[in-house]
Amino acid sequence: MNSISETRGIVLMLLSIIFFTVNTLAVRALALALPGCTGWEVTLFRGIAGTIVVVALYSNHGRLRLKSLIDRPKVIARGLLGAIGVALYYITVIELGAARAVVINLTYPIFAAILAKLFLKESLTATKLFWITCGFLGLMIFLAPKAVTVGMSTYDLLAIAGAVIAAAVVVLIRNLHRSEHGSTIFASQAVYCVILTAPFAKGATGEIPLPGVGLLLIAGLIVAAGQLTMTFSYRHLEVSKGASLQLLLPIATGIGAWILFDETFGLIELLGAALTLLATVMINRRASKTISKKLTTLPTNS
Repeated sequence: MNSISETRGIVLMLLSIIFFTVNTLAVRALALALPGCTGWEVTLFRGIAGTIVVVALYSNHGRLRLKSLIDRPKVIARGLLGAIGVALYYITVIELGAARAVVINLTYPIFAAILAKLFLKESLTATKLFWITCGFLGLMIFLAPKAVTVGMSTYDLLAIAGAVIAAAVVVLIRNLHRSEHGSTIFASQAVYCVILTAPFAKGATGEIPLPGVGLLLIAGLIVAAGQLTMTFSYRHLEVSKGASLQLLLPIATGIGAWILFDETFGLIELLGAALTLLATVMINRRASKTISKKLTTLPTNS
C-alpha cells in the first residue's frame, strides 16, 4: 500500500469521524429544540435518508437486492437488530448526553469479539481476552461514579444493550458479506429503521415543524455520508490503523458536547472511558489480523 493511497484513506476516515460527530451533536441539539423529537423520530428519518442514498447509488448497478430484505432470514435479522440498535443509540444520546452515549456505544467491539467466538468460531487469544477484561473493567469504572451516587440509570442499561445489539449486528454482517453485497446489507438497516420506528414516531412526528423535518433528514444524510466515507477509507487503509483513528470519535464528540451542551466527566469517569476505548482499539487491531478488509468495513451506530 503506497503512501498516497494511505493518506487518502486517513483523510476519508477523518472525514467520516467528522460526519458521525456532527450527526450525534446535531441530534442532541434537535431533541432540545424541537417538540416531539425523540430517538424514534431521529431513527425514522435516518432510515428514510439511508434508503434514499442506497437506492440512488446502487439501484442501477444490479448489486442491490431488495428482495433479500423479505426472503433472507439473516438479512431480515440484520435489519431488525440494526434498527433497534440505532433507536437505542439515539434514545440514549438524547437522554444521557452525546458524550456518555458514544463512549458506552463504542464498547461494541468487546461484545463482538465474544459473540464472534461463539457463533463464527473466531479465535479468542490470551491477548484478546486480556483486552476484553480491560474493556469491561474500564466500563465498570466509567459507570461507577454515577451508579454509586444516584444508582444505575435505565438509559445506561439501554446504552449497554444497544452496544450488545451492535455487536450482534457486526457478527451478522461478517457472515452476510459471504453472500450479500454491502448495499443490500446497508439497505436492510435503513429500510427496517423506517418499518420499526414508524408506528412509534407517527404521533410525535406531526408535532415537528417542517424545517425540523428537513433538519432531521439532513442529519440522516450526514450519517449516511459517514458510513460511506468510512467504507471507502478501508479501500486505502489498513483496518488496524482505521480502528485506531476511530478513537478520535468519542474525543471529538466529547469536546463538542462540552462546548455546546456543557457535558462533563469526572476524573474517574475519564479514566474508565480511556481504558475502555483503548481496549476496543486493541481488540479491533487484533481482529484485523484475521479478518479481511471486506468483512470489517462496518458502519458504527449499528
